[in-house]
Amino acid sequence: MTTPPAGSASRRKRIWIGVAAALVVVLAPVGVLGVGLMRGWFDSGSVEGTTEGFQPAEAPKGVADAGSWPEYGFDPQRTRANPALDLAPPFRRVWEYDAGSLVEFSPVLGDGRAIMGTNHKLALAVDLRTGRELWRNELAGRIASSPALAGDLALFTSTRGEVVAFDAATGRRVWARRLGAAIESSPLVIGDTFFIGTLAGRVLGMEVKTGRVVWTTDTPGDVKASLAQSGPNVVVGDYSGNVMAFRRSDGKLVWSRESPGTRTCGAGRFYAGPAVAYGRVFIGNINGRVMALDADTGEVAWVRVLSDYVYSSAAVADRTVYVGSYNHNFYALDAVTGKVRWSFDAGERISGSASVIGDVVYVSTIAHTPSEGRTFMLDARTGKRLATFPDGRYSPAVAVDDLLVLTGVR
Repeated sequence: MTTPPAGSASRRKRIWIGVAAALVVVLAPVGVLGVGLMRGWFDSGSVEGTTEGFQPAEAPKGVADAGSWPEYGFDPQRTRANPALDLAPPFRRVWEYDAGSLVEFSPVLGDGRAIMGTNHKLALAVDLRTGRELWRNELAGRIASSPALAGDLALFTSTRGEVVAFDAATGRRVWARRLGAAIESSPLVIGDTFFIGTLAGRVLGMEVKTGRVVWTTDTPGDVKASLAQSGPNVVVGDYSGNVMAFRRSDGKLVWSRESPGTRTCGAGRFYAGPAVAYGRVFIGNINGRVMALDADTGEVAWVRVLSDYVYSSAAVADRTVYVGSYNHNFYALDAVTGKVRWSFDAGERISGSASVIGDVVYVSTIAHTPSEGRTFMLDARTGKRLATFPDGRYSPAVAVDDLLVLTGVR
């Protein structure tokens, strides 16, 4: 055996020490980066807002003697609120109707009828006072949206790319259009035109009476959510993480704003739809951000970071933004600053949108076992639980006059 030269072992030792030192130099920043990513050190954080751009005159006013809840979110601004309607628990059950499958989005109410769509492709109408079924029609695809009332028509969209108009009183099919891509966007009706988005990354303006496409424009990502009115524009977020405003008359892009996000998830995706009030657009992102944007320019007014997905579209009333998260909590955020006014632990994930009726905010949970979901009725000012109803899932409550209509899974 050859004897190593004197000093070779120490040289080898020095070499390995040198390599180890080099590895420490290389790996230490990677370790810091990994820890930082896990802890969110490099993510965009909450941004507190001010009164700049806040317009109190544009508050949701509601209708005290409301005879209808004509579209998803109550009004074209999608505030999901009628704070003027004097209706509060306790309630007495008047009737119950079994739709046969999930009613994923809330019905619309008008002329004594509740009109809704189901996951089993059915468009249905029931009598508001008795719960008696008035008519039903089958669509080609699942209905994962609310219909909209437009005069004597009820407008539906489906996951097979259909847009269908039925006579709201009789259920007679008036017209139908195929758009070639799935639609989960509830129609937004403004005058003679309605607006929808598709999962092929398009936003369209269509004629109410005929279904004729007035204009169409492409978006960077798929549009799953419903649009909202913002003055002369319509606004929506998409799956690329952008919020955009389009001119109602011709679909021209007015402004676009990418969501702040995380290093790992980036700008996220907008599953939730916007709500417009106080000169701002309020919208939640699955990357955990709830944003307030200037309605005219898209500039960021504030950002509130929650700790989990925000699938829930916000409801807005009394200078407060109400929104749920997958972290089991329901939040009341100050519409001016984005600060948390109060939060309520619902005990389960929240996916659907809340609604504000009078002084009460309604929110449902989506449990792993559907029958364990609940609908909570909370004091809108304090978050105090007023009552609980033993169903849940998505969008919980709509109302007219002296009648509250709840949808869910029992």
